[in-house]
Amino acid sequence: MIVKKVYLDNFLSYGSAYVEFKDGLNVFVGHNAAGKTNLLESIYYASLGKSARGLKDKELINWDNKEKSARIRLFVEKKYDKHVIDILIDKFGKKRITVDGLPIAKIGELMGNLNIVYFSPEEMRLIKNSPADRRRFMDISLCQSDKLYFYTLVKYNKLLEQRNKLLKDYRDSADLRVMSDIITDKMSEEQAYIIRKRRNFLAALAPVANEKHLYLTGGKEELTLEYESAKLDFENVESSLKKLYKETFEKDKSLGYTTVGAHRDDVKIAVGGIDVRRFGSQGQQRTTVLSLKLAEVALFTAQNGDSPVLLMDDVLSELDGERQRALFEGLKGIQTFVTCTNCDEITAKKTVYKIQDRMVTML
Repeated sequence: MIVKKVYLDNFLSYGSAYVEFKDGLNVFVGHNAAGKTNLLESIYYASLGKSARGLKDKELINWDNKEKSARIRLFVEKKYDKHVIDILIDKFGKKRITVDGLPIAKIGELMGNLNIVYFSPEEMRLIKNSPADRRRFMDISLCQSDKLYFYTLVKYNKLLEQRNKLLKDYRDSADLRVMSDIITDKMSEEQAYIIRKRRNFLAALAPVANEKHLYLTGGKEELTLEYESAKLDFENVESSLKKLYKETFEKDKSLGYTTVGAHRDDVKIAVGGIDVRRFGSQGQQRTTVLSLKLAEVALFTAQNGDSPVLLMDDVLSELDGERQRALFEGLKGIQTFVTCTNCDEITAKKTVYKIQDRMVTML
């Protein structure tokens, strides 16, 4: 999979920009705040329909022209077909998306046209922060390759929101348990699919991640992954969840929210048998995240017969020379976009783009 070119109009720091890309390693070099990350952001947004940095749609419009619309027009070439993704964000923050000239009604229809793996210093939260970040890692990867997963996750989140509202607004109602049971039965059905897909994803990812981790650490440390879910029988997930909701009903009622389910699950990540989430060093955590991202690229390629596009924002400063060499050696054949302030430190074969004064120039 290759991003061939992108056209930007009034998007973030860019008034207007047109850039053609090459296979392999594409390096965006420039000073801080020059617009390197914004160029990556446009590729990410064309893939998932949302910002990598959590920006609202309206915030993606160039601050100098807030009354105008912002536009991304991206051309992607896959193994067997090509797509043109066109996104228009109006001044009110409402977006309209077309793929190959046809409008899409749901974000789920955008998924899969351009698959990406994103890595930035903020992705360290995958290890350091809450379980929500580890669930997000699984969900983004699964949503890109499985539209049913995306729609199932959307349905589950809506049901969860309904139940939480029910627990708050009808706490003293005699019918609360009956109403709750109706919702949790539906939630359990949706979750059975979500949890099964997540566990299968981790089972496939784990050996690849360990292989990448051994490679990056010179064979010194082994990496293991394990799906964590409270008191579930994974052989009978749906019935196990229904039982669990009955057991926790009084607790949920008292607290006013749902305390168990797929929205509370986690991934245990261990290096050398030690939980790296809590006890890993900065270096171990950094290498672990990189191993997970590289494994995600390799797994997607193996399962889909086509590689995703890798976006790496300001991560080279986090890696020593040995790990950089190991990284780029393992990325041969993968279109990769890297941002940095000095491209001389990258010894791999590359295409370099200088970003200065909101202009992009190939060197």
